[in-house]
Amino acid sequence: MNEVKDERFVVHDMALCADEAMEALSAIRRGEIDALVVNTGHDLRVLVLKGADYAHQVLFETLNEGAMALDASGVILWANQRLVELLARPLEDLTGSRLSRFVVGDDAGMAASLMEQAASGASKGELRLLRRDGETVPVLMSVGSVGVEPEPVFTVVVTDLSALKQAQAELERANDDLEARVEARTRELSSVNDALRVEIDRRSRLEDELRRTAAMLRDADQRKDEFLSMLAHELRNPLAPLLTAAELLRSAVAGHAAGERYRTVIERQVRNLSRLVDDLLDASRASHRAITLKKQVVELGAVVRSAIEAARPAIDGEAHELTVRMPRAPLHLMADPTRLEQVLVNLLNNAAKYTQRCGHIALDVEPDGEAVSIRVTDDGVGIAPDLVPRVFDLFVQAERSLDRAQGGLGIGLTMVKSIVEMHGGTVKAHSAGPGRGSEFTVRLPTVPGAPATASGGEGATAGASPRGTGDKTSTKVLVVEDNSDAAETLTELLSSWGYEVRAARDGESAIQIATIFKPAFVLLDVGLPGMDGYEVAVRLRDSERSKPSVIAISGYAQPRDRRRGEAAGFDCHLAKPVDPASLRQLLERGHLRVT
Repeated sequence: MNEVKDERFVVHDMALCADEAMEALSAIRRGEIDALVVNTGHDLRVLVLKGADYAHQVLFETLNEGAMALDASGVILWANQRLVELLARPLEDLTGSRLSRFVVGDDAGMAASLMEQAASGASKGELRLLRRDGETVPVLMSVGSVGVEPEPVFTVVVTDLSALKQAQAELERANDDLEARVEARTRELSSVNDALRVEIDRRSRLEDELRRTAAMLRDADQRKDEFLSMLAHELRNPLAPLLTAAELLRSAVAGHAAGERYRTVIERQVRNLSRLVDDLLDASRASHRAITLKKQVVELGAVVRSAIEAARPAIDGEAHELTVRMPRAPLHLMADPTRLEQVLVNLLNNAAKYTQRCGHIALDVEPDGEAVSIRVTDDGVGIAPDLVPRVFDLFVQAERSLDRAQGGLGIGLTMVKSIVEMHGGTVKAHSAGPGRGSEFTVRLPTVPGAPATASGGEGATAGASPRGTGDKTSTKVLVVEDNSDAAETLTELLSSWGYEVRAARDGESAIQIATIFKPAFVLLDVGLPGMDGYEVAVRLRDSERSKPSVIAISGYAQPRDRRRGEAAGFDCHLAKPVDPASLRQLLERGHLRVT
């Protein structure tokens, strides 16, 4: 009995061992056992179990992408840890389930299409998988077939596209933002361009308007110059016989104090009017810088003395006291003596006008390094502070009471400034205020040690043989003038000086008379009716064997008129009204060619 029992126990133990072996073998097959410990009777040995697919299992477990194996119906046979993490689901939830369970409904068709394509090769496509928490994961699913019909197995690699999609979304947002900014900037630039085009159009219109205005101003300025020239001519024509008549009255009223006084008044006022005409034309020329200086080395003292003599009637007429202080040593300047004299005469006349009767005027000349300062002061009405900076502007004058109505046109000081600056000098005005007098200081560069040359003017050239000296009855003068008063008074004046005189009223008769009369001098008005004086001069030059000295006596005395006269053959050009003393000196000297 004991032996039978023992056999049953042995069989039972063997059955248990067999069961354990079968379970171990099943576990090994399922991959649940990685190693075995074997007792050999002598020692313990550890046997590591590795199947044929062990390397592939290691490879798939170490991938950064999720991986799984599917059967032909889409059931997940195996999945790696990365897929578990990607879908946030336990492995037992994945294995044995269909893949379609974890695919977003809209993408189920894509998953089925990839499986169908993979049956004959490989396929790849994007879809979305569902996480356990309900979130979706964008993935790139690559499907390949391993196995043959009728039970193929599919390997699937799942790449997480979340970071890429997020980067794409951010890139799209950045691109949208950039496009929005570009569009906004484009609109802004378009607005700026529109505004710029409007501004360009406005400026273009403004430039066109400015050009038209400039053309109108040039045209108006030209017409103004032509008007002033014509005005000067029309004013000089009546002044000429007045001054000549005043000279004729000199002998008629000799010894008659009242008559001489009246004659002096007429002569002085005619000269004032003539000076106003000259100033008006000079101001226009100065504004265009059209004055031409005839510079030479001059001795300042001679110019000062000549200016004082010219301004003496205005000073004495108001019974002013004039004090002149000059340095003993001569001062020489490179200057136009006529224009420099004009500056001093204007300043002295200005002082005489704006100083009450019996006032005091001083002219001081002082060396100032390489220059000379000429200061004209008075104790007259003075200048208001607000007027001092503008006193040299054209047509600017201080307010005057009615008794200062002879104050002029407000152009004298403008001429002073222009002429002084053309000589490289400066002029400044100063006044302590109304009623406290004025001071004008001219500063001009000097020429150290330079000798003064002959002043020129209407002076004779050395060695010139005088014409008309001696017996004036042998000197013939032809007066060509269409103004009857001017012709008669000038003829009478020349006759009183002892010249043999004939008169003509137009160019044709002038040429006929000259052919027979053969004058030594022709006093020729330029503005004749019909044949003008320029053509008459040319005809006289061409027709006469003994060429007479042709003197232009004209109301037109602009530089262009003088140049035209020279081209026509005039020996000199005198502006109306002609100063009788200057004319007499010119005829007695005989040497002409003075402009």
